[in-house]
Amino acid sequence: MYFVFFGVGVGFIVISLLLGGLLDTEGGAFAFFKPILIAVFLTVAGGMGLLLTPRFYGTAGSGIVLAISLLSGFLIATLLNFFVIKPLLRAQNTSTFNKKDTIGQIAKVISPIPQGGYGKISFSVSGSVVTSPAKSEDGDAVNKGESVEITQVEGSTYFVKKQ
Repeated sequence: MYFVFFGVGVGFIVISLLLGGLLDTEGGAFAFFKPILIAVFLTVAGGMGLLLTPRFYGTAGSGIVLAISLLSGFLIATLLNFFVIKPLLRAQNTSTFNKKDTIGQIAKVISPIPQGGYGKISFSVSGSVVTSPAKSEDGDAVNKGESVEITQVEGSTYFVKKQ
């Protein structure tokens, strides 16, 4: 039984690595039932069972081995979830931003915006520097290095006005 747990867990980890995020889910109410956590649980429980079975031989020992194996698998999967997976997901979510939230923000023109044309602006969001195409709201030219305020966003184009 432990050999099967261990084999299925290792096999699932290998398949997950090969297929990337295809098997992963957000989880919602079942956040703990992520495929990678199930694979870690099975691998650790199976591995502990294989290691402990020769030490606790007999009928009474098999219950002890099962309890230790299941507890070890649960403990390692829980620790992995709280100290590795959740922090990585939080870090991933903080690097994205809503373009509409940039309205009113000050940006710097890094490529001049000609009259009626497009240039490029640079601004900081969530600790990252973002560059994007920009157009003057009133159609006037804006020189490189000038500060502008973002007034609206359409697609990937930011409309700005001089400060």
